[in-house]
Amino acid sequence: MSSNKVLVFFLFAVILLMSCEEKTEYPYRKITLEAFSSLKTPSFVITPSEIRHHLHHIVKADTSKMMSDRQVRAYYGDKNPFLWINRHGIDGRADSLLSYLERVGETGLKEAMFRKRQLAADIERIRNLDTSEQDNINALMARLEYNLTRAFLKYTAGQRYGYINPDKLFNNLCVKDSDSLHVTYFHVFDIPVEHAGEQFFQQAYRKIRKDSVASFLKEVQPKNKLYYQLVDYLKQTAPGSKEEMLAQCNIERCRWQLKDYPQDHKKYVLVNIPAFQAIAVDEDSVMTMRIGCGSVKTKTPLLTSKIMRMDVNPNWILPKSIAEDVVYKTGYLRREKMYIVDRKKGKVDLSEASYTKIKEGQQYIVQPGGPGNSLGRIIFRFDNNFAVYLHDTSSPWIFNKQNRAVSHGCIRLQRPFDMAVFLMNDKDDELIEKIKYSMTTDISVLYDKENKEEKKDQEKIEIDKDKLINRVVVDPQVPVYITYYTLYPDSEGALHSYNDVYGYDKALYKELKPFIK
Repeated sequence: MSSNKVLVFFLFAVILLMSCEEKTEYPYRKITLEAFSSLKTPSFVITPSEIRHHLHHIVKADTSKMMSDRQVRAYYGDKNPFLWINRHGIDGRADSLLSYLERVGETGLKEAMFRKRQLAADIERIRNLDTSEQDNINALMARLEYNLTRAFLKYTAGQRYGYINPDKLFNNLCVKDSDSLHVTYFHVFDIPVEHAGEQFFQQAYRKIRKDSVASFLKEVQPKNKLYYQLVDYLKQTAPGSKEEMLAQCNIERCRWQLKDYPQDHKKYVLVNIPAFQAIAVDEDSVMTMRIGCGSVKTKTPLLTSKIMRMDVNPNWILPKSIAEDVVYKTGYLRREKMYIVDRKKGKVDLSEASYTKIKEGQQYIVQPGGPGNSLGRIIFRFDNNFAVYLHDTSSPWIFNKQNRAVSHGCIRLQRPFDMAVFLMNDKDDELIEKIKYSMTTDISVLYDKENKEEKKDQEKIEIDKDKLINRVVVDPQVPVYITYYTLYPDSEGALHSYNDVYGYDKALYKELKPFIK
């Protein structure tokens, strides 16, 4: 045995004895680069320039398009300082990262995505001085430096923000129009989510330098409680099963870093499209009801907002897409008590209806509030980019259907009066009675002379106008979340699965495949 190797083994024996006395967790963490550099055996001599040389080749060989991987390439391509290799050698920070990577399989992720086995093997080789002329200490150090940073950024960014960008996925999914040069898509995802950016990656680099790796790994874990329930569910599923796919898709949804969570509020309304259900929560009180939502062709967008008011007996201004189809259907318009409004002339006769003016926005079709109105007797308004709302319906039979994706985008409520009472901060009995009276009284005789003449001989028309109410302000405003979970707990906490009504799971699972087992 050469004198150099005798020196090496003697050095390790001394360190082991010191570690036992001091009860140090990592027996080799005191090994320094200087100690390696003093050795004359070529495979043990550490040279920073040689490490840089190997890093250069690793960077060139890495072609991943993930943002975290691009960050790593840029960092080492600019010859920034080493993050993991320092005067302490390879220390406990690497072990902290490995301890988390050991458990990624439990959350459905692939170990290979983080090069976990390679990392563990290389750390073991460094600590055992298991090098060769072809794979010397500098090559090992370069590979460890690169792969540790790569795994740390990929894992922390993925756990904090998700591995799939929902904005990019869902808003490039549903084709609106296309030609030989351009394709436009429906905007269906409008939930504010945060994404990993330069600020996050700079923070991650600082955490490595300041030996805060363990605390940062804990800090980036998802805050959504449902995430942990779904991870437990995943452990019970069979590989390749429908249940596994459901768990994987909904676990990823829970990783997305929302700017606002339902659990941040004592009172909120959550609409889950696949479940065709609205959940109204006020601290420990939970009310559920069936909903109807947008059809597959006219999907209800996913969004968050705050309900600011409720309008009783609202007029319905037909969307252009509907108005264009019915503008010349005079019989239908009369039967539904609809009329034409010209922006220059005001209300005009149905004979003056113009498809061109409807299309250009110079005319619009209105259905007055009251019985038979498509919005029903009450609507709950909140700011959004789609002119969609929660409202009553004139077709309550839809709630008997299993598939209730039937609207043009708005959400129809099974129990709108109960929702109105729920939204009120002060349960004022007089106001509640006015809302109920306004929602149940036939007010059509107030504006429909023909109907009034027809009824006057049949019954005496008496309407208490003092009890009619048109608008109620919701104060404080109540958060509303229109979401899409195909695996979600009921009021008792038990998970239920739902059909992928819009095909979002299918698209999400396809994008997730490179990351999951």
